[in-house]
Amino acid sequence: MRRAALLLVLAPFVLAACGGGSKSSEVKLSPAAYVKQAAAKSAQAASEHVDLRGAAAVQGQQVVITGSGDFDNSTHQGSMTAHATLSGLDLQIDEVLDGTNLYMKSPLFAAMLPAGKTWLKLDLQTIGKAKGIDFSALLGQNPSQAFTQLQAIGNVTTVGDETIGGAATTHYRVTVDPSKLPHAAKLRVPAGAKLPTYDVWIGKDDGYIHRATVTYANGKQSATVTSNFSDFGKTVTVDVPPAAEVVDATAKSLKGLGG
Repeated sequence: MRRAALLLVLAPFVLAACGGGSKSSEVKLSPAAYVKQAAAKSAQAASEHVDLRGAAAVQGQQVVITGSGDFDNSTHQGSMTAHATLSGLDLQIDEVLDGTNLYMKSPLFAAMLPAGKTWLKLDLQTIGKAKGIDFSALLGQNPSQAFTQLQAIGNVTTVGDETIGGAATTHYRVTVDPSKLPHAAKLRVPAGAKLPTYDVWIGKDDGYIHRATVTYANGKQSATVTSNFSDFGKTVTVDVPPAAEVVDATAKSLKGLGG
C-alpha cells in the first residue's frame, strides 16, 4: 500500500520550475498582465534550480515530499533528490526526468527489481490519461509547460507583498482558463475535479518568479506543492539512466493503483 501511494503521488511532485526576466517594476501593469509577462519570461529561461516541498492525501494516507534539483528547459530534462515521508518512513528517492518519463531509484524499490536493474520508469502521460488526468498539462513536468499554462489566465488577485529568500516580491493568486490554453497544454479535468490554483511570487525588482505553489484536488486525492527557484540559466547536466538498468513500471503502477 505504501508503494502504491508513493507511485501515484510522485508524478505530480516533479514540478515545473521557472526562469527570469528583466526589471519590470517601472512599467505599471494590471495584475493579470504582470503575471502573464512574468510567466512568458519564466518559460523562456534556459534552466533553473528548484527546492520543493509538497504534501498530499492519497487513498487516506498523508505523504510529505521535500527535494531539490536542476532542470534544463530546452532539453525537457531534469534531476532531483527527494525525501518522501509516509507512515513514519523517511525514504530517499533519486529522480530523473526525460520528457514525460520519470525514472526513480530508491531503497523502497530495490527488492522489487530484477538483478542488475536499479531504476523504475514511469510514463507520466500514460498514467495520467488512465486516471483521467493529463499530468503533463496539469502540473507541468517540464518548467516551461507550467508557465505556458500561467499565460492562459482566467482570474488574478493580488494577495500582498512578501519577502521570499531575501527578495521583495508581490504574491498573486491565479486561476487558469482552459479555453485559452494551446492544444498541447490542454487540461483534461475529470468530473468532480477542480482546476488547479496557482500562487506565484514575482520579484519587484527583477521580474523573476521566486516561488510558485499549485494546489490540486480530485475526489479523495489532493496535493499542494510549493517550489522555490534560483540559479536561472546555469548549465545543467542530466544523465538519463541506461535502458539496461531500467524496469518500465508504468503498466504495473496502473494495475496497483486501480487503473
